[in-house]
Amino acid sequence: MNDGPQAEGHPDRGEIERVIQELAAGNSAARAAAPRGGPLDPALAQLNALAEELAALRAFKAKASARLSELTDVALAVASLDFSRKAEISRDVDELDGLAAGMNMMIEELQSSTAFVNNVLSAMPDALLVLEVDGSIKSANRAALELLGCSRDEILELPAERVLGEGAAASVIERLRQASRIANEASALVTREGAEVPVALSASTLRGPQDELLGLVLVARDIAAQKRAEEERDRLEAAVRRQAQMLMQLSTPLIPISDGTVVLPLVGALDEDRAAQVTETLLRGITAHRARVAILDVTGVSGVDQQVASALLRAVRATRLIGAQVVLTGIRAEVARAMTALDIELGGVVTCGTLKDGIAYAEGAGQAAAGRRAAR
Repeated sequence: MNDGPQAEGHPDRGEIERVIQELAAGNSAARAAAPRGGPLDPALAQLNALAEELAALRAFKAKASARLSELTDVALAVASLDFSRKAEISRDVDELDGLAAGMNMMIEELQSSTAFVNNVLSAMPDALLVLEVDGSIKSANRAALELLGCSRDEILELPAERVLGEGAAASVIERLRQASRIANEASALVTREGAEVPVALSASTLRGPQDELLGLVLVARDIAAQKRAEEERDRLEAAVRRQAQMLMQLSTPLIPISDGTVVLPLVGALDEDRAAQVTETLLRGITAHRARVAILDVTGVSGVDQQVASALLRAVRATRLIGAQVVLTGIRAEVARAMTALDIELGGVVTCGTLKDGIAYAEGAGQAAAGRRAAR
């Protein structure tokens, strides 16, 4: 037991202290000198074994720290939608390698899902814009780029006000704060060249887990072609109305044949619209020419039914109200039979078989009226 005093002054004691101090300072390579047959050789051997374990532990820790740092970088890349990075898998096949393999599988799934969604958005025929709450444009699909004439980099530099029009973006954001969506509202987008494109605008909000507003999704359908078609349709309809009016006027020509006598020959079918035109033309003509006799010739009317007969009666009654006499000519046998079958009462109306007879009657009536005025 007398080794104690000898060990206290033994030079290996200083060697042990040196190794311990270096290991404590982080020098994993520190080792004690080779045993020299002294009483502290067992302690030196144990110290060296401990140093080896400590070095291995520190190496593992450094490697694990580097691996975790790499996995963190990959996770951050995934969070920014960068799926190009993959986690490395070592030969150790440890827990971190299992975590790396799982992360790579997740990246592949996300990459596939993102590619699918991007393909869907790219295939959309309608323009899609995603806006930040501050009004900046976060993303746009291919249809939006084509509609606005911008590249992807160019559109991301444009404020939403530039695309939606002055004050429109702020108005849409404010409205969506109150309501969750806007559907098919007539609006316009402004192209890079400054041209306005009419669109049907739909919008909805992107919200977070606490229902906070994160952004807006706008879908704009180009209706320029539809607008042009509507304008062309309106133009054609207006042209048809003008032509119909002209045809109606041509189909009801009022002919003054002498002082105090006008003739209105009717040809073709007589419907409600044309009947109204007949009455209006007849009344205007009588007033303009100060006619006393109006000859209504129905020789060319294609058929007589209740509607035609009623129209003729309305014209006769209206003419009488302004003091003119109506002479109805051209009543063929089949027309007379039809009017009799319909129980049409033409009392007080002069009827003649032909227009010639009607004109002769009107001239005689005119001469008689002139004689009466002369006798006075």
